[in-house]
Amino acid sequence: MSTWHSALLGIRTSGDYFLSTFMFGVMFGIAAAASGIEDWQAMLMSASVFTASGQFAALEFWQAPLPLGTIALSVFLVSTRNLLLGMAMTHHFDGHSLRRRIAWLFLLNDPGVVNSFRQQAEVDRLGYVTGYGLSMMTSWLCSTFLGLQTASLFVALDLGAVEFAGPLVIATMMMLFFKGSKTPPTPWIVSGVVALVMFELGSPNYLVLLGSVMAGMATAIWQVRRYA
Repeated sequence: MSTWHSALLGIRTSGDYFLSTFMFGVMFGIAAAASGIEDWQAMLMSASVFTASGQFAALEFWQAPLPLGTIALSVFLVSTRNLLLGMAMTHHFDGHSLRRRIAWLFLLNDPGVVNSFRQQAEVDRLGYVTGYGLSMMTSWLCSTFLGLQTASLFVALDLGAVEFAGPLVIATMMMLFFKGSKTPPTPWIVSGVVALVMFELGSPNYLVLLGSVMAGMATAIWQVRRYA
């Protein structure tokens, strides 16, 4: 299947997550308005960053003067799950140009990667995830705009951005396992277990996120070397 047709397939199969992403984006728009962010700033953030959990983390520190270093670090830690996603997908992109890979990186999204593992072997996974990402981007931008416009109708929310992102990371890893991923499940299981243990021990939120992803990466590297 060509890259183009695989992208169309990704768009067609994104319906369920399109709706859930839409609701999530409305929440972000409301939270952004409550944090005092201008509408154009929130829309620019959604269009240029496209990482829901990272954007919620940034809201936690959005106050004058902006602590740019803290925001960058928090977004990086929340987004480190993408290292695992990239490791799981990279060998599917052999033969594609650097330009296509960069476009895929910008549109990288968890449900698209998950569902790509469930497709037949002839599906071009780079095209599939890119199409899925275009659908998610459309949902995210439209819902962010709607949330910004309706924010005045809701009570200001305190979402606890980093705490909110932690369970999202664990849920993503477990979803990859239970949705039938063909990659070895051990790294995802280890990541989830480590995150839960560190959370129960009262570790700071950024250590929960960093520790879980690092444990998963170490296990993945160990498996690759063991079976190489």
